[in-house]
Amino acid sequence: MRVVFVIVCLLLSPVSAQEQGVEKRVRQEPNRRAGIEGVLARLARKQLHLKERWGEPPATLAEAHARLEQILTPESLALVDGMDSEDGMILSHHGFGTGMRNEWGLWSGSALAKYMEGLGFPHPDEMSGVILATFWCKRHGRDFRLEERAAEYREYRERQQNRVPKARAALRSRLMGLRFEKRKVPKVPIVVRNEKGVRVRFLCPFRDGVFLAAFQRGRLHRAHVLNQESYTDPNGNGRPTSEYDDFVHRGYCFDGTQRKARKMKPGEDFYTQGYYFDPADQKVHEICVPEVNEVYAAVVADERAWFGGVADGKFVVTGIGADDRVTVRLPQDDEMPDLGLEGQSLLAVYTKAIYRLEGRTWTVVHAGDMLLPRSSLPPQRHGDTVFFREEEQMGGRQANRLWWLTMGEPLHLSVLDRRLEVITAGVLYLRQVTSCSLTSAGDLWVCTGEYWQSNCLLRRSVDGRYSIATAGGSVRLPEDWPDARPEYEGAAVSAVRALPDETLLLAGRTGLYRLKGDELLLELAFALDRPSKWVKEPDQVVDHVTWRRQDGKMVKEVTKVVQKATRPGREVVSSVPWIPNTVLQLDDGSYFLGTDTWEGAYWIRLDDQGQWTCLSVSQGDPVEW
Repeated sequence: MRVVFVIVCLLLSPVSAQEQGVEKRVRQEPNRRAGIEGVLARLARKQLHLKERWGEPPATLAEAHARLEQILTPESLALVDGMDSEDGMILSHHGFGTGMRNEWGLWSGSALAKYMEGLGFPHPDEMSGVILATFWCKRHGRDFRLEERAAEYREYRERQQNRVPKARAALRSRLMGLRFEKRKVPKVPIVVRNEKGVRVRFLCPFRDGVFLAAFQRGRLHRAHVLNQESYTDPNGNGRPTSEYDDFVHRGYCFDGTQRKARKMKPGEDFYTQGYYFDPADQKVHEICVPEVNEVYAAVVADERAWFGGVADGKFVVTGIGADDRVTVRLPQDDEMPDLGLEGQSLLAVYTKAIYRLEGRTWTVVHAGDMLLPRSSLPPQRHGDTVFFREEEQMGGRQANRLWWLTMGEPLHLSVLDRRLEVITAGVLYLRQVTSCSLTSAGDLWVCTGEYWQSNCLLRRSVDGRYSIATAGGSVRLPEDWPDARPEYEGAAVSAVRALPDETLLLAGRTGLYRLKGDELLLELAFALDRPSKWVKEPDQVVDHVTWRRQDGKMVKEVTKVVQKATRPGREVVSSVPWIPNTVLQLDDGSYFLGTDTWEGAYWIRLDDQGQWTCLSVSQGDPVEW
């Protein structure tokens, strides 16, 4: 389907472009010009060329069809004639359809726009969609069904109008009603690292210090990483769609030697490396293990630090405890698993199977044909449920999504944002998960971001019910949400850790918190040297892509178009990279934080004068365990 999409976008275009060198010069020239006058002049010339190619806007649907037959190449028309149904025309909505909406004045009330509105299609997206769909009907001698289409769009608009009231009611019904009062607490200055630090995914007290598992990018360049996006797994086995809420991504890579896609080898997409924070020298050290030549996964389970990888060409895992060392062959020889946890037990999570280590023997927890997500956070199991969080390296819109496998009858793989879309009627965007933690009772607590639009601390109870602790940094929602943002109360959190006493330790850009029962307490306030601030949402200059045919070639041209702010004057939070995603309280009362970005790890403690200070932890030399 992706290949078809590319072909349609290339052929269903009014223009082709010239040589690739022209495109490169088009993009580079504005940078060479001095002053904005040159850029504006170039944009004006480009706009004139576009109008010449598209011509003056037609005034009726029949004229639009006639114009399409003039603009489209014979190859494009043949492609339309070969389509089995009008459904294929929707693939041109973002390429060819964008040109139609812009150049035929569908956004600016042209004669064609007024004509289409009179037919019952008031929105430019509807207009271009109907023009394309009925063009297929004209070519195939089918009825246009204009009244039926208008009724379908009208019903869709009504459903969309009801989304906000439904979402507002759904979220209010799930608010936990926490008490949160601002109080005077110590303020800790945070100096954010400028140099590259570890990207923490797991923290655990160990050997009078802290064990860290950190995300590492794989050996392959991102351009060579492909994603398996169909309902067919890497081995070619079909997957029943009824068992899935969404696609699972498993990495492929492009093999330049063989000129084909292949399954990635261990560590080519990403892996996790073990580190140790030593309070004595106040540095983090990469851990080297003699038993494992190449480490690809690290975690602490059963009071041992476990390192999974390759030794003498075999997949092994080594556990290092206080008094002993254990090396065990991994249960499968065909791939490297992610290391996960079930209470204090170690899990090995493969593409289609999960094993638990009991003593020095692996037992099967799950095996089947269903693809399981790769997880940079250690996968966690409670009862018949196993939780995973994908990593951004796996690409695009799938970044940092939370999944869970429900074992039993029926077997099902679910993804959090799809479930929450139903609860919030698709109004609240909750895809990115920065942190999650399981309680001993099996409740899952999730942080979904830092900015008010997407920030949310929520709980998925062991019985599958959802409740919301905070949204947009607040424990309540305004009456006119989502048109107005919640009043920020200073409770935006991006890291969560469930403690043995069923309380939660929380951290965010603005401070450190503790959730006890229905009371949210601020324990420490953070003062960043890069404070967040609210700014007016600006207009944006975006690329407008068109194509034209010249000398038998299809060539792309890119022009700059000003895109107005979606809601002029709306305030958005500026980007500040420091986002805690892991938090830990040590026995001496100090705190250790890890971040989701390259800003590394931070140690917050009382100094000799009784003042709270924060140390941005640097890396020391590797250590051998």
